[in-house]
Parts: sequence; C-alpha cells; structure tokens
Amino acid sequence: MRKPLSCWILLAALLSAGFLSAGEILFTPVKIDGPVHDPAQQSFWFGPFSECASVLDVDGDGDLDIAAGRNWYEAPHWVKHEDFRPGAETNGPETDDNSEFALDVNRDGRTDVVASGWMRMKGAFWYENPGQPGVKWKASRIHSAFSMEGIVHGDIDGDGDEDILVNHWSLIPGQGMTWLEAIDKEPWFIEHVLGPEGERHGNGLGDINGDGKLDIVTTLGWWEAPPKPAEGKWTWHPDYKFPPSGSHPILVHDVNEDGKNDIIMGAAHDYGLVWWEQKVDAGGERSFEQHWIERDHGGFHTMAMGDLNGDGKADLVTGKRLYPHHGRDITAYEPLFVFWYDIAGGKFERHILSYNHLPWIPGQLNQNPPPNSAIGVGMKINVKDMDRDGDADVVLAGKGGLYVMYNEGSTPTPRPKQILPHEDTYSTWETWFNNPEDKPSEWVVLFDGSDLDSWRRPSNPETWVLNDGVLSLVDRADDDMRNENYLWTREKYGDFILELEYRIPPDRANSGVFLRTSDLQDPVQTGIEVQISNPNPERPITRGGVGGIYQLAAPVKQTHKAGDWNHYRITCRGPFVSVMLNGERVSDVNLDYWTEPNQNPDGSKNKFRRPLKEFEREGYIGLQDHGLPVSFRNIRVRRLQ
Repeated sequence: MRKPLSCWILLAALLSAGFLSAGEILFTPVKIDGPVHDPAQQSFWFGPFSECASVLDVDGDGDLDIAAGRNWYEAPHWVKHEDFRPGAETNGPETDDNSEFALDVNRDGRTDVVASGWMRMKGAFWYENPGQPGVKWKASRIHSAFSMEGIVHGDIDGDGDEDILVNHWSLIPGQGMTWLEAIDKEPWFIEHVLGPEGERHGNGLGDINGDGKLDIVTTLGWWEAPPKPAEGKWTWHPDYKFPPSGSHPILVHDVNEDGKNDIIMGAAHDYGLVWWEQKVDAGGERSFEQHWIERDHGGFHTMAMGDLNGDGKADLVTGKRLYPHHGRDITAYEPLFVFWYDIAGGKFERHILSYNHLPWIPGQLNQNPPPNSAIGVGMKINVKDMDRDGDADVVLAGKGGLYVMYNEGSTPTPRPKQILPHEDTYSTWETWFNNPEDKPSEWVVLFDGSDLDSWRRPSNPETWVLNDGVLSLVDRADDDMRNENYLWTREKYGDFILELEYRIPPDRANSGVFLRTSDLQDPVQTGIEVQISNPNPERPITRGGVGGIYQLAAPVKQTHKAGDWNHYRITCRGPFVSVMLNGERVSDVNLDYWTEPNQNPDGSKNKFRRPLKEFEREGYIGLQDHGLPVSFRNIRVRRLQ
C-alpha cells in the first residue's frame, strides 16, 4: 500500500532537519571472545584481555583469521586456538601486548606476527608461523626498550618491503627515535636510531614534504627522511606541538584534498582529536594549523583508516580505549564509544559504530549487572574485508573482548523475511490493530449459550446442563473424580487461540480444558490439560499427572476470582502453549523443552512419562467433567496460520 503524501512530507522534513539519516552504513557487531566476569578468579568484564589483534591467514586456507595476544581464532566460525605463541602475558589487570600486526618476516610465504609490550616484554618480538597446526610459534626479539609503547610498519627505505617504526612513550638515556630496516636474512632487521627528539607517546609514518619518502611524525614535530633513509641523516622539524600524549599511530593523510598531506592525531589519555593542516607559503616556508575534530571526548589511543562507505575515499576509525592506566585516566568512567568519520574534505562527519555507558563499576552504585558487551578500540584497530563481501569491516580488541563489526551496507535495506516469533506466541498478546489474521469472521463460536452443535455428545449427557446461556456441570453426590466424562469438539485443531469463561464455587470444584487430544478414550495420555481449580494455599501450582501436562493445576490466588466468572485465553502455536487468566499471564510452556517431574507434590510417583516427541500437534478440544460443579460460557476458537 502506498504511503499517503503526508508521510513522505514528514519523512523529507525529518531528513532535512537531521533527525533521520539517509544512506547510513549499518554494522553488525559479533563478539568473538571476551573475559569472563569472575571476580573470585581476578577476572572481570573489563579484563584482563588482549587489547590488540592482527588479521592474517594463519592456517593457509585463504580465509582471514584473527590473532589476539596468545590466542588465534579460525575463520569463518572463529574457533579459538589457545596459547599459540609466547608473550602477551597477563600482568594484573593488563595484558602485555600494546601493538601487533601481521608480517612475513623471514619471507617463507607464511605470515608471522610482530608484537610489542611495555611491561614484561620491554621491547618487540616476531613470532614465526611454523605452518603446522599445534606447534607453538617461536619468539625472536627484534628490539629492546624500557619505555615501549608500540610499533607500526611501512616501507621506510623505499625498497619494497615493510620496515618497522618503534614508539617509546618517554625519553630514557640510551634510547632514541628508532626504526628497524627489514633485510632478507637473519637477524631480519637492522636498527637505526635517529636521536632523542620526538621521543614521546605516539608517532606514525607518512610523506610530509611530498618527496615520495616516508617521514616520521610525532606529537612534537616530524623527522624528514633523507634520499637514502638507511644511510643519510634525518632532519628534525619542530613545526608544531600537541601537549597531550598522542595516539598510536598518528596518521598522515591529505584531509582537505589540496595536494599536501596533513596530520591526524588523538589525545591518548586526555580529551581531544585534532588534525593539523599543512600550509606552505610562497617562500616555501612550511607550517601547520591545528583544527579540532573532537573536544568533548577523550581516550583516542589508536586509530586506523579505510573506506567504510564505499565512496573510494579513506575514512577515519577511532574511539575510546576501555580503562587505560586501570581507570586512572581523566575520561575513564565516561561512556565507551567507537566512531568512524567521513573525512569529507575536513568536515569529519561523525558516525557511531558503538556507544554505551559503563553500567557496572566496583565501588559505585550499580543497578545493572556487569555487561557482556563493552566494545572499545583497545590499542590496535584493523579495517579489513573479513567476510569477503566487497566492503570493509572493523576488527576491535579491547579489555572488554574481541569483536568484528561487519559492514552490512547502507540504508534503506530490503525488507527481510519475518524471523521473530509470531505475536500469538506471547501469552499477553491481544490484537490491537486491524490485522488480516484477526478478522472477526475467522473466530468460530463453539458455544454461545444456545446449543452444543459444535460438540460431540458426552457419554453421560445428563451431567451437562444448558441454562440461561450457561453450560453447567451437575454436582454428582458421589463426588467420584475417577468417574470422568468429556465434551469434545467435532473438529481437530492444531495452532489456535481458544477463549472461554468459567466459574467455579469457592468451596470445591475441579475440571479442566484439554487441548490437542487425539485419543478420546484415554485423553490424559495424549493431550495437554489446563486445569481449573480454586487456589490451594499449600500447593498454588501443581505439576504432574499420568501423561498430559497439568501445567496449571490451580490458578494463583490473586488472579483467579473464586465464585465469579474468569476468562481464559489459551494459545497453541507449534510447541508453544501459553495461558492468560483474566488478562494476566499465568503459564508458558514450550513442549520441545518441557519435562514432567516424576514425583508429584504430594509425594506420589507419576504412572507414566511420555516422550516429548509424542505430544500431538493437532487434536480435539475438550471440557472435563470431574463430578464437581463448574460452569462455562462464551467459548470461541480461531485457527492460526
């Protein structure tokens, strides 16, 4: 059906006002692994857990797997392989893994892992892929440092292979700005130390002066690469200064598309995300002008770039690290977030990948349980096409766990097949709109007070009396509950809604409604019974019986009205059976999972126990005569498709 013109006018108004977003990229988060919240074992929802991950084909089957610290996860179902390499040890609330990436170090055709750590490792190692399942990867040190904060890779010397830039979080005597030149034989890397300048938290690689060489950017300035980076002298340029500790990596990108590369950096342990616009005057003098991207958010410890929206241009992915410095950062207890930005020539249009407050923190007023989903950026972001569908996904590892954010494309999306359970499977459901499935004409009246034409005549018809629109059971003097007889529908019903009203005296009464009964000679062996009784303070709910499901032996006292009319709405759809009593849900059963206790509340043993598969999905509807006074009226049924 077409939407009225007013709907389209409203939609256009909302779009123009910014309330709705056309063409928003949808991401589906999938949690691969995470810490178990078990404080007794010093494990919490906020770690320890590896804050870094690398993407590589570990087993050589063509799929992109994920390595995160000491474990790797086999695609496509993310089967966990534990303790595949050394390093990345737990140290109290932290994991000694502040950066890692995939690289074929020894050029044997198998992708290895290079990682760094700042606590126990105090440097960087490469871990050799043995190419055999179950064999632990060998560790070889490639750098030592007392203040290690991370590593990034790029072709620094321009020879076609990947070199490594080292980041130290502070200047220590004997250390300096260091990069590792990759070579084709052991020890595989040659160390080059440039000098003490820029030795601070956060650095990165990129061509600043446009000469085709990768320069080194820091929070305090940049190192200019010489024509032969492995041999010549690098030049330090203190052209700008970012007071907070910087993100790792710092990114180099032509933000405003003017042909000159700019610099993007975040405050790793403070507020702020900025880009530095590179300017060159007529005399060739270079300068950088700072522009704020974010002022009110903080903790941008890492970032990455990739084309998320498919426009052919790189987008920025960053966000907040969960509990750096174990909660001592200024922004530590503010909402956790992951953002991506369409750079848009310097506009940096923000889009949310994940945003949530931290709902459970020790020592605070906690009204919510510890979360099982706390998505942060950790210390390394990967932007890769993990499911090989042609768009970029995002892999995030943080103290709260390892996630893949699958790129599902842009809105609007095609209307999917209805996969939610039907409304009628909810026992509280009452149709409130003109639903084609709930037309009044589809209700079949089983008893309207005038006759019993819809029912099979009972074996003892004298016990059923019609009087003033009410069907009543005669109170037999012998009160022999074993002397049962039933009133059955003439037709069978599978999935249906049954509504009826019943009344029982407050002193004594007992009856029931049978559903999907196939054997009318022995109904308790094949049917489902919703029992009708006055509440028993000793046994308000009784389960048991000899075969059927006595799910509701006595309604709860507050819901059932003794001596007055009560309304039942009973829904059977597939394995689901639900009961509403006077508008309140009193029972829900899934026959596929229901088990009958072998012992009744009174201590007696059940005579039979039926396998669940034998419960019928279709049968007759019946009213039970137990020889006690019960009345019925307004009985109707509607089949469900």
